[in-house]
Amino acid sequence: MHPILREIFMEPVGWLAIGGSIIMVACGLWVAIYVGRKVREEEKQNQKK
Repeated sequence: MHPILREIFMEPVGWLAIGGSIIMVACGLWVAIYVGRKVREEEKQNQKK
């Protein structure tokens, strides 16, 4: 196995890096979805007025 792949998949530090990356991507997606919903809600409220 390639040394870099071995480091990522067979060492605890690699799993921590994978987990941290997934958490960072998930937080970014959550914020984007949340902001999009809020913007749409505000646009609907402004159109009703």
